[in-house]
Amino acid sequence: MTINTEPSKGGKISVYIDGEYLFTVSADTWYSLDYTDGCEIDEDELEQLKFTAESRKAYAQALRFLTLRAHSEKELYRKLLKNHSARCAEFALQKCRELGFLDDEDFAARYAEELMRNKRYGLARIRSALYEKGIDREITDKVIKSLDFDAVPCIIEVIEKKYLSCLNDEKGKKKATAALIRLGYSYGDIKTAFDKFGLSEESQYEY
Repeated sequence: MTINTEPSKGGKISVYIDGEYLFTVSADTWYSLDYTDGCEIDEDELEQLKFTAESRKAYAQALRFLTLRAHSEKELYRKLLKNHSARCAEFALQKCRELGFLDDEDFAARYAEELMRNKRYGLARIRSALYEKGIDREITDKVIKSLDFDAVPCIIEVIEKKYLSCLNDEKGKKKATAALIRLGYSYGDIKTAFDKFGLSEESQYEY
């Protein structure tokens, strides 16, 4: 099989095998390979060439994702799988690990802090959010324990910002309670916070 190339848009290189289009790669990728126009390759070399080109594309895409914001390993892996093979996605992850661009514990700590301070999530909701990002249980437990978190003041703040006007009737109290539960707060902490507003346990939990 014979390799030939043609210039493509954006300074890229289109690669052909025996006159049939194979793929397009960046000029940097192509010129880093030991191939020239007109050279002959066998099937094994062709497969390696395909993997090299695709894995570098996966790595470049991984870097673009990480430039926009931090990701957990599993989150980044799932995104890469939408456009690349599992082998190429794993190659990209490995490169990112080696360069220190991926650190699940640091990501989880920063993300949990953001959810606690900016969105006023309770611990149950934070835990669920970390699992959704692919953070494993051991790291999640460690991060949750490290948070400087006091549920009741957070609940009071949420009530004062969003639900204070709802506390005038039972329907509104139920609405506020349901919303706080969705935010990840426990019934016990919600009751304590409601008591600060002079609400009895009986009126709060009548459904």
